[in-house]
Amino acid sequence: QYLSTDVLAQFSITLHLHLASSIAHLTIMGEAWTETQEGISIFFFSFSSLLALVLVLSKFLHDSKIMSMILPEAGMVLLVGIVAGFFLSLFVDDNIENDDDAAENVAESLLSFSAKIFFLALLPPIIFNSGYHLRREMFLRHLTPICLLAFIGTFVSTLVIAFLLYWVSNAGWTDGFEPTLTELLTFGALISATDPVSTLAVFQSKRVDPHLFYLVFGESVMNDAVGLVLFNAFAKFVSHHNTAGKVTLGILEFCVIFIMNFAGSLVLGIISGILAAMLLKYVDMRQNTLLELTLYIMIMYVPFLLAEILQLSGIVTILFSGIAARRYVVPNLSESTDEHADVFFRLAAHIAETSIFLELGLSVAGLSGRGLFDWAFIMWSLLACLVGRALNVYPICVAYNVSLRKPVPSMHDETTDPTTSYQADDDDGHSHVEMTDQTCIKDDASTDSSSPEKSSRPQRPEMA
Repeated sequence: QYLSTDVLAQFSITLHLHLASSIAHLTIMGEAWTETQEGISIFFFSFSSLLALVLVLSKFLHDSKIMSMILPEAGMVLLVGIVAGFFLSLFVDDNIENDDDAAENVAESLLSFSAKIFFLALLPPIIFNSGYHLRREMFLRHLTPICLLAFIGTFVSTLVIAFLLYWVSNAGWTDGFEPTLTELLTFGALISATDPVSTLAVFQSKRVDPHLFYLVFGESVMNDAVGLVLFNAFAKFVSHHNTAGKVTLGILEFCVIFIMNFAGSLVLGIISGILAAMLLKYVDMRQNTLLELTLYIMIMYVPFLLAEILQLSGIVTILFSGIAARRYVVPNLSESTDEHADVFFRLAAHIAETSIFLELGLSVAGLSGRGLFDWAFIMWSLLACLVGRALNVYPICVAYNVSLRKPVPSMHDETTDPTTSYQADDDDGHSHVEMTDQTCIKDDASTDSSSPEKSSRPQRPEMA
């Protein structure tokens, strides 16, 4: 179900990337509705009505156990958007014949997806809420495989997608559409970053194993920085005469910029949380909870916007802002503000997720009926995404799992202590003891096989 939702999202994103000029044209046409108060009212009334409809349908979906097992909530919202977009596209065609410009512009705006609204308004609440409610111990426990999948995996996926599409286009299977290799490398970097919105929407609703959740979610958030830097690096080679030296210099530049980008985004996010904590500590606002809550929720947007200004990864920044806020700011809040902020962050994230999937569905239906797509290239791109994903996930997971399998020490080896342990801290700061080896504890003085004390020590979980 996660894959089906992510494929739908990737499919919609592929359509937008392939026809960026067409989307820009539709957006320009749709801006006329903002010139009148009536147009603005019609737009927000229409979108609010659709949003209310999908929220009601989500309630019935959750009540039906059979339907909820077949169709995830995010997929249902996408389908509602596609159906609504189909009828809106018919409405646009009718008004074009009747020269009704006002109605046409409002409908065009509903059928076009604004990238600026997505990145600057809808995405920050989702990622911040994820970091805010993140289980730090679980996330840090899987930090090594997360980084392997995000860094190496995204780079491998980019190369696989680019070279596979380059081979397909040279074979003449894309109906005459033949992009250059540098263009395909740029496209591969942009499309290789997995979608954290789909991960959150499906995994949270299905309550999947937390190890799998934090592994996939952590990787989907981290690879944003990789995809951003890769895209900027490959984009410099588009429409230019490239030599081997220039390509080598570009690769070295990518490595340096990536390290600076990721490290800068992480540090900026943590510093933002610490500064917010210091502000609320020394400016005591516990007696005025309304002002305290209003000031606190600004942390959901300010670090993200600052990162975008500094050309860093806003997603990585706001993720670690949420983690730092939960750790350092909450102790300086009043109890009521803490409770209200928690509800507000969840509410904002849910509305943003629903709006994104609804807009994706509307835009797919709005653009698909214009006959401007190279469907062959789109289908090959979708296949290339799945192949690239498989060729980086499976080898990395296998290699990491193999690295976890340590040889079992011999029971006759007197130098090996099977009870070796180490002390760690959990989320609440309390110390607990965990065993470092994965062998079974055997009591040499006991031969009773039914004894509950002869149980296996908990093993370190492998990657799913």
